[in-house]
Amino acid sequence: MSQKYSALFQPLKLNNKITIKNRIVKTAQWFIYVEPDGSVGDRVVNFYESIAKGQPGMITIEESICDYPLGASNQPHLRLDDDRFIPGLTRLASAIHAYDVPAVVQITHAGPAHNPAQPNGGQPVAPSSINPPSEPQMAVARELTHAEILDLIEKFAQAALRCKKAGFDGVEVHCAHYALINAFLSKRQNKRTDEFGAGSIENRARFAVETIKRTRELCGPDFLIGARLSAHEWGDPLGTTPEEAAEIAKLLEAAGLEYIQLSAYGYGAYWMAAFPDYVAVMGPSDVKPFVDRIPDGALIADAATVRKAINIPVSGVGKLSFEAAEKMIANGPIEMAAFGRAFMADPMFPTKLKEGNEEDIRRCNTCLHCLHTLLMNQPIECRVNPYMGHEVEMAITPAEKKKKVMVVGSGPAGMEAARVAALRGHEVTLYDKASSAGGLLPMAAFIKSDSPDEIPLLLTWLQKQLGDLKVKTRYGKEVTVDLIKKEAPDAVVLAVGGKAKPSPIKGKKVMTTEELKHQADGFVRLLGPNAMAALTKIFLPTGKKVAVVGSDLAALEAVEFLVHRGKEVTLVDTAAQIGKGSGLMQLLKYPIWMQAVGVKTILEVKEFKEVPEGLQVVDKDGNTQTIECDTVMVVTQFTKNDALYNELEGVVAERYLVGDARSVDDFAYIHGSMRDGANAGLSI
Repeated sequence: MSQKYSALFQPLKLNNKITIKNRIVKTAQWFIYVEPDGSVGDRVVNFYESIAKGQPGMITIEESICDYPLGASNQPHLRLDDDRFIPGLTRLASAIHAYDVPAVVQITHAGPAHNPAQPNGGQPVAPSSINPPSEPQMAVARELTHAEILDLIEKFAQAALRCKKAGFDGVEVHCAHYALINAFLSKRQNKRTDEFGAGSIENRARFAVETIKRTRELCGPDFLIGARLSAHEWGDPLGTTPEEAAEIAKLLEAAGLEYIQLSAYGYGAYWMAAFPDYVAVMGPSDVKPFVDRIPDGALIADAATVRKAINIPVSGVGKLSFEAAEKMIANGPIEMAAFGRAFMADPMFPTKLKEGNEEDIRRCNTCLHCLHTLLMNQPIECRVNPYMGHEVEMAITPAEKKKKVMVVGSGPAGMEAARVAALRGHEVTLYDKASSAGGLLPMAAFIKSDSPDEIPLLLTWLQKQLGDLKVKTRYGKEVTVDLIKKEAPDAVVLAVGGKAKPSPIKGKKVMTTEELKHQADGFVRLLGPNAMAALTKIFLPTGKKVAVVGSDLAALEAVEFLVHRGKEVTLVDTAAQIGKGSGLMQLLKYPIWMQAVGVKTILEVKEFKEVPEGLQVVDKDGNTQTIECDTVMVVTQFTKNDALYNELEGVVAERYLVGDARSVDDFAYIHGSMRDGANAGLSI
């Protein structure tokens, strides 16, 4: 066992029955892998089984609802409201226990965050009839009656009993974030005048306290009961403070709680700060104060305040690095380290960490692609782990026949294809005309250096895996049909990137992002993305005023890059709206940020023309205006790059076009490229 993480791998007794073998806990997250009716199916079992194989101390099953349909924020959620769901839950518990890993189920009720537009929707319920500022898109909630509150307490407890009957070791009551119980705990939402409100912490906590007591009554003394609690609520003067959370925690402990997981949340303009460790704060905005919370263990300071008040184990969350988790468990204030996205990126990371193979862990890049898909109410994807949610159908198994494989292009698609093909037993050689690996990854890391998106982690990991697998590399090598004929491979994977479209504007002031990439690429590879990013804050070959032509995600990232280097930016494009290729989080934050930093936007442009003053545009109404600027930066658009692929027809038995090379109008981006590369490697 690695001595570096000795504290992380110490056992911990949680109650008379449950002792976890290490301090690594899988948090509860909603994945949308369940069956349409909310039952457990193969996808859920396969996913959690993959995590159990990695040997965490404990797994917390995703947010599962005790009341249908009002308990669900959106559909589908894992359901606990009827005995008919017990067989599926039993199957899930058994699959996890096969690896000797304890598992608890997080029980929740969406309350005011229930979306009435979902199938079988209805008016949300809450302690009081208010529209929660954190969920402005939601309908006004209806105030629960006293009888309904008592009924919901029973529904929570009955849901816990079903979990016990299914074989789970315990439950985690969701008392944090948007959920109903947090609405009762928070004085900003709870305006009741009865014993479930009435202006005191004791009354606001009564719903949670009675839920824990009734659960204990039904499930017995050996059934583990924990809770997730917001230690801090930001953005509202009435939000819960760490000191108030400590008082709430004491009440929950007295009711029979056996562990507590401490998180945080934000309201109003601060709702994006619900995940301050992951959400990029790009400049002046309402969430600017939280930029200082981005470092490792961002939420632990608040957790420490709560921990001093109670005697039960505390689980900490919030962009915990392994080093930070080790230190905070060894020295306090937490007893368990809770990870969510780390398990998405690599479900085997606890075992790798224990065995001293830390460099082999595929790291979360904090890119928020997972949250983008979730907010679109789609099954969660991980940008760096295309196998997540597809553990069986994308299992990497030995090939029936060893083949000679050429992979052309060392971006994420090419490197992943090479990795998977090598793992399957093929003889793989990776080619690239560039001097080193990565494709567009080094440039992407350079452009996004001011955000939490840690792209270099992926490149480093891919290079390490290819080296361990003895994949041959040929950098600085242009691949032609003649070379392929000479090498005579059985299969060729073409990950050559998209073909740049010509700029729609010409002129002395005009430069394209493709031209800038060619100028900067060598320096980025030589100096590294971060060093190059720092240098461009001193010198950048543009004028003070820049007109950016484009509106997709690449254009928005270019705008962000330029603003961070003190440029005055105007965004112009033919599109009717910005954000093509963006996730929902980006679509929400970019307009707010652009307005805050003074970026002007002109859309639905019909004509562009360089003039001495800068850029002349004709808008949709035929009006002409001139944008004063020193530089016109055209964000390069790409199309598919299939010329070599077509030339190889009849030359090789197998050929694959992957990543941006096969795209017609859109970038594959990293997530699409990783998926394409994986599928190509699995197909050979």
